[in-house]
Amino acid sequence: MIPNVIHFIFGLSPDFGGKPFSLVHHLAVKSAYEVNRPDKIYLHCKHRPSGVWWDRSLPYLELAELEPPETVAGAPIAHVAHRADVARLDILCAQGGIYLDLDVLCVRPFTPLLNHRVVLGAQESIDPAAPDGSLRRDGLCASVILAEPGAEFMRTWRDGLDPAKSLWSGFRSTGYDEHWDEYSVRYPEMLAKRHPDQVHVEGHRSFFWPSWNTPGLRMLFDEGDDEFPDAYCHHLWEMNSWEPYLKDLTVEDIKREKTPFSRLAARFLD
Repeated sequence: MIPNVIHFIFGLSPDFGGKPFSLVHHLAVKSAYEVNRPDKIYLHCKHRPSGVWWDRSLPYLELAELEPPETVAGAPIAHVAHRADVARLDILCAQGGIYLDLDVLCVRPFTPLLNHRVVLGAQESIDPAAPDGSLRRDGLCASVILAEPGAEFMRTWRDGLDPAKSLWSGFRSTGYDEHWDEYSVRYPEMLAKRHPDQVHVEGHRSFFWPSWNTPGLRMLFDEGDDEFPDAYCHHLWEMNSWEPYLKDLTVEDIKREKTPFSRLAARFLD
């Protein structure tokens, strides 16, 4: 039901959100291609990147012009991340396929999941306040979405951004506020509980482990022997990991370091 076509979104602002196309983005493209052997990999962009890693990624990509949405249901979209949130829902509603953030490293084919209508993954994070390192449920993360074209769940999710159709209050975030992940994490989880027949939910170890906060990042990027046998992919949480781990990442770093990330990434080096 879900086409083996991958969609990335990048370059919705001229400064690329301060994160130019780099080695980690090339690894995302290369791993998506080598692991999944998709029919197409589309990169939807407004502003075209440049540089050596962009040049090395281009042979795997079909470029698609994307005009970033500026409003949703009349409400302005202030942050570029939320423009990407809206754009990915529109793309999947129309075309279907596999949406991946450009900081997702694929490690196992999505093939066993393609017979569903929609697939989302749970996002759970290590609670730093818990002495036993227990997990807390965040919701269902939109950084990895598998969907058939025109899926009812995806249309309902998209409609939820409109206050006139929403089961909550419609899109209302102005940036890093209490509503930041309302429609990219919490709203889809609510819909999945209401419509379990319309969506397949994978556990947190399938797409989004280790987690986004400091304990999770250390588990992935610091030296250790952690393995993740249940993973289809790993979200590298670029928003939190860019400065300490990814901004200046080099091929030599990956070859030299002995971290779970370096071992996962090394197989996709040119």
